[in-house]
Amino acid sequence: MHLLSLLALPAAAPPKVAVVYSAWSNSVFIDEWDDELQALGWPCEKFENVRIADLAPRLGEFDLVIATSVGNLENAQDMTPYREQWLGFLNQGGCLLITDASYGTALNQWVNTFGPEYALATATCAAHREQTPESRETTFADHSLMTCPNDLAPLLRTRWMIWAHLDSWPEGWESLITCKDGKSLFLARPVGKGLLIVTSHYAFRTPGDRAAGVALLENVWLNASNGRSGLRVTRLQFGPAAPGPAKAEFEARNETAGELSLRARIDLEVEGQPPMVGEAVTGKAISGGTTALSAPYSVTSRGKVTARLVVEDEAGRRLLDWPKTLDIPPAVVIDLKRKHLYPRQPKLEATLSLAPPVGAQKLAVACYLDGQFHLMIADPTPSMPLSVPSEKLPIGQHTLSVRMLADDAQVGETFAEFFRHPTPRWEVREDGVTLLEGKPFFPFGFYHVSQSFDAAHRLKMAQDIAAAGFNCAHTRIMEFESYDAFLDECAKLGVYIVTEFSTPLFETVERYKNHPAVLAWNPGDEPELNGLPADEFFTRYDRFKQTAPDHLVYAVIASPNEYRRYAKGTDVLAPDVYPVPHSPVTAVYRQLRQASAEAAKYDTMLWGVLQCFGGYGGWTRPPTPQELRAMTYLALLAGVKGILYYTYGDQGWVVTDHPEQWEAAKALVPEINHLAPALLDGKFTLLSEGDNDIYAGKWEYQGKTYTIVVNTAQEERTFGDVGKLGPIETVVREE
Repeated sequence: MHLLSLLALPAAAPPKVAVVYSAWSNSVFIDEWDDELQALGWPCEKFENVRIADLAPRLGEFDLVIATSVGNLENAQDMTPYREQWLGFLNQGGCLLITDASYGTALNQWVNTFGPEYALATATCAAHREQTPESRETTFADHSLMTCPNDLAPLLRTRWMIWAHLDSWPEGWESLITCKDGKSLFLARPVGKGLLIVTSHYAFRTPGDRAAGVALLENVWLNASNGRSGLRVTRLQFGPAAPGPAKAEFEARNETAGELSLRARIDLEVEGQPPMVGEAVTGKAISGGTTALSAPYSVTSRGKVTARLVVEDEAGRRLLDWPKTLDIPPAVVIDLKRKHLYPRQPKLEATLSLAPPVGAQKLAVACYLDGQFHLMIADPTPSMPLSVPSEKLPIGQHTLSVRMLADDAQVGETFAEFFRHPTPRWEVREDGVTLLEGKPFFPFGFYHVSQSFDAAHRLKMAQDIAAAGFNCAHTRIMEFESYDAFLDECAKLGVYIVTEFSTPLFETVERYKNHPAVLAWNPGDEPELNGLPADEFFTRYDRFKQTAPDHLVYAVIASPNEYRRYAKGTDVLAPDVYPVPHSPVTAVYRQLRQASAEAAKYDTMLWGVLQCFGGYGGWTRPPTPQELRAMTYLALLAGVKGILYYTYGDQGWVVTDHPEQWEAAKALVPEINHLAPALLDGKFTLLSEGDNDIYAGKWEYQGKTYTIVVNTAQEERTFGDVGKLGPIETVVREE
């Protein structure tokens, strides 16, 4: 039994963590919490759920056990034989955090085995059923688990990833996050000296989830270890993340039998420097009473600073030792809207984020273009737009530099490179339309997962989709020789290619940058799920644009939480949305509308990658022709300016072997071709956004009106003068 850990004072040493995961989809969640645990410096050991028999007798060695997303879904383990060991772990001060409590296996075969007083139930949540901003509204309880030491509400409230809620719970549980259905997304229960937490929040494995994951773990551990020393923290707030004087506000309840005399201070630790011991403040708390202290400190550097709150009693016994990493930002940060500018973009647009020293009385910002003074801004705001005329700059590389002055002294300077290019072959119009040699173009085609087939199959794909009237494909280059012949044939067929890579990236771009069949490059498929951080994706984007400015860069993003992170480092944002059979087809509209809002911030184009496959994996059937048609027109109503179907072929599907889906896709080609001029250059008006399950809009173009109405319900619906629509029926009308 790891008694030292269980009897230690709060945060005197980092907690030791066990992570439980399952083999679901080749264990894609095995590393879900790695980044967060590494950022916190907490040691961990991982156990696949089939090894519970190994973990159970060792539970006393750990302070915190985390069940990952789908942690007990694949090869689900019944915890009944280990009930006493789990309860012993909790009673002696351990903490169990179960995430993704959206499946019965996380409850019926785990938490519920602890006894009837623990039994929970799960059900589908409005956040998933309706997939609207309103359906994702949540209410947070005023509880230290939600606020101490981090405010979790802004970090968790905007997360898309909610499938289910906790539908019922016995007395003894406390609900801390309430969903739109009035049910719980987060339940907590003290068990002896320990803490049991169950939440239906899941998927903390992407860079965009790191801040929420770190904050959640800090709150969980502080609250789980709370009170072991007789002092229970009820509020803890550090000062602003900026240079200058600050205070840590600390409030705690005395749970001992006698009065406590307390001394609190903030010690600062900066890598490479000796620790700085802070000034102590004192206070007293009677038994059962609360004391509030304010410990001063002063930050003199930028970057990562550890502020350690130390609380001792009058005998010098340490009651609390809690480290908090403060990430002090640079004085000024430049966020360019677009780094690569073309004649249609006559201005360099940026946002300046300023972090002046605390207490500065007079601020100013000086801007320089290629080393020459351009502009002085007095009394700048913390976040402010900057627009610099750039149309007269020569083609090539340029530099914007920004200096921040505080009380007439320079306190920071930063630089941003940008590029001017001549008019390209493929271009992004201001309204998100693709231009080919200056003319509007609607990309419409298929994916081909080329690593699953030989070169002949890829070539046949191009010939098949060209014969059907499609004009675009997403493929992978496996080796150069066959790709030469493939692109040559595509050029003859009028099929333009988005290329993904199995050959060296930049060598490939250099080789094909002048080929007429090349439309765009994909630096990495679903980067947020495949270990390609946004910063690295942007680095590839930058090199691609410098090498081949005539072509677009394309990003397919699966996680709605990540749209905002990848939208600015690409020309095309292309969410892949595959709802059938588990979600309604409305997921296509909702997710693409969310992506559209993010893309618009950076003048990025929006395409949609839509489902045309099924019968394997989690997709037990493909979309019906009615569903395929509905998803296509829902994507158009959501604002896409290009569509690629997934997939012509992958390891589990070849669309030509499924005549129903292949014929349905081909039937859409003449419709989209006919509508394309209006879709690209018409005036759009949204008529209905889900009212009575109807989505509708119209495009006005050259004296005609093109109206699209989609009934997304499984029953008949009526809409205006269009009249009655059958289940999952789409009507296109020209007037």
